[in-house]
Amino acid sequence: MEAARKAPLKAAETEQPKYRDRASERRIMHNQPDVPLPENTTTVSKKKRFAEGPPPQPSPPPAPLAPGKDENNVGNKLLKMMGWKEGSGLGTDGDGRIDPVQTAIYAQGVGLGASKAKEFGKYAEGYSGYVHMAQDAARERYGS
Repeated sequence: MEAARKAPLKAAETEQPKYRDRASERRIMHNQPDVPLPENTTTVSKKKRFAEGPPPQPSPPPAPLAPGKDENNVGNKLLKMMGWKEGSGLGTDGDGRIDPVQTAIYAQGVGLGASKAKEFGKYAEGYSGYVHMAQDAARERYGS
């Protein structure tokens, strides 16, 4: 009787289940290639950028020299819509500020609350402007 029980087990052990390549079936069903396509060369350049460090931040656009004469300026348009005329002062009586507020550009990388700002157009371009800026910074440090 034991021989009869062992015989069916040996037959089941010798039969191996058929392998069904389901990944291949999915590739055929979704019209995908068997081998992945190579990635674009732009991914290699991204890796190089990461290795070189973050990209430089864009510099702020220079302020126009005469903001009162710039017709595309939103503030200028609003003032003219409210009845302001060029050369007159602000306010109901026209005795307020005549010249525009001077802009100050903050140093790149400083956070909110940074007290030091670089005045736009205060220093000349090139080496002489750099020297004057460094001298002013040294005087400011000495004074504080």
